[in-house]
Amino acid sequence: MQRRSSVGVLLFILILDLMGFTLIFPLVPDLLAFYVHSTPHAIDSYLPSLIQTLLQFAPGIGTGEEREIILLGGILASVYALLQFFLSPFWGRLSDRIGRRPVLLLTSSGLAFAYLLWGFSTTFTLFLISRVVAGVMAGNLGVATAAMADLSTEEGRTKSMGLVGAAFGVGFIVGPALGGALSKLDLSGLPFAYHPFSAAAFVSVALSLLSAVLNYFFLQETLPEHLRSKGPLRIEYPFRVLSELKEPTFRRMLALNFAFMFLFTSFEFTVTFFYKIDFGLMPSQIGLVFFYLGLLLALGQGVLVRRLSGIISEQRMIVAGVILIAFALPLLALSSPSVPLSLLALAPVAIGSSLLQPAMAGLASRSISADRQGLAMGSFRSMGSLARGIGPIFGSYVYGSMGITVTYIVIGALLLVSFAVGAGTLRQAQSEASRT
Repeated sequence: MQRRSSVGVLLFILILDLMGFTLIFPLVPDLLAFYVHSTPHAIDSYLPSLIQTLLQFAPGIGTGEEREIILLGGILASVYALLQFFLSPFWGRLSDRIGRRPVLLLTSSGLAFAYLLWGFSTTFTLFLISRVVAGVMAGNLGVATAAMADLSTEEGRTKSMGLVGAAFGVGFIVGPALGGALSKLDLSGLPFAYHPFSAAAFVSVALSLLSAVLNYFFLQETLPEHLRSKGPLRIEYPFRVLSELKEPTFRRMLALNFAFMFLFTSFEFTVTFFYKIDFGLMPSQIGLVFFYLGLLLALGQGVLVRRLSGIISEQRMIVAGVILIAFALPLLALSSPSVPLSLLALAPVAIGSSLLQPAMAGLASRSISADRQGLAMGSFRSMGSLARGIGPIFGSYVYGSMGITVTYIVIGALLLVSFAVGAGTLRQAQSEASRT
């Protein structure tokens, strides 16, 4: 009963953190336009030169103001993701030493501060600083994943990763929808609000503080004292951390996860522009598309994976996911201008991802001992963050150069090739997991 209670609290904390993280998504274009076109401030004097420099390196993306917003958004996304890449292993190692609860409490509090800074950011520079702080404190997702691994048996690891994936789905459903609703609430005339998006920022603060409160009062520590690591605590180059994770199966699973995240984030980045340019949808309508995607992800990882776990192996889940995504992406590209057809094509993409991601995380987690779950899953998330930092650059380049059809065919083909090359790794990982 205590374990079930801890799982429930942990999932709720994850959902709150993800809501705070995704709440900003539908606001980004208008938010960046506000900073770019508001009255110039001395602290932002570098911004016009930065924009002109970026435009020279990306001539194929959008036109006029749209190009500026897309490029600045890409820079912000890359900064956030790369900070996660460098610092997630540190947070994971720290949680292996002192426990999951203190680290989750610290990161939630740090995120609350970052969102508070956003609420008072009247300049792009201050907003950028708030995103840097948020990126530094974003190790909570890897630590929460490690905590879920602590609470699961070896055999139930993939099922637990499916619950984590379901929490991600719920967060991605509710967060953007809430952000879109809050975009209509302009508090800038009030003494404590400094820009039209302060309401969204302050709600993000409240979500992070609620996460911290739940952690402090209701979450039981998941890592027993005798399983905690005694190794040194330090911030170091993420690839050097991998020298401590010598298990070849884990390293190969890490490489496969990187390949998937790189290609899938290339799709995620381009799909917004696909619906805007090819279908002519408004931002609110595109938000509904992401609501639909998030719902499918939550149902897939929360229901389908739980039903299939124990019936079919993680290896088969991964293969099924790869095939669904690879063959659905070209169909999605050819669905324009029919929105219903595009939604039908999106379904196997979402279901494929919901099968693949928890199965990958489950196999990776089962290849590492209990006292290093934090470091391992922190590294796992960290490499995913690196992929998220560079995937959009690849996607935007191919899209801008050759169009959406070629882009999705290339992504699907590379996905098939990557996992065909890694087929032996999947077999080895499944074999090792079956022996534990």
